[in-house]
Amino acid sequence: MTPFEWILAACIAVMAVCLLSGLVLVLRTHDVFTRAVLSDLVFYAMICIFLTWTLTNPTSIGYEVALLAAIAGGVLPTLSMARIISKGRR
Repeated sequence: MTPFEWILAACIAVMAVCLLSGLVLVLRTHDVFTRAVLSDLVFYAMICIFLTWTLTNPTSIGYEVALLAAIAGGVLPTLSMARIISKGRR
């Protein structure tokens, strides 16, 4: 393994720990708003792990996944979740 691959492996490990700690907090908390925010954290952590993995492993859909995640998983749910948290107020 090259030093770049070692650095990426360490980054993936840190992101996986963050993802797992977010999942644990989702299971332990009773606050609905905290769960809503942590669901975004888990989603973004999964996307980050995948995109970091694609830096060393060639795949034909790496960029398509990033664009789909940015549109379908980034902008739209975040806006709708903000409306849910604010109870429809602007």
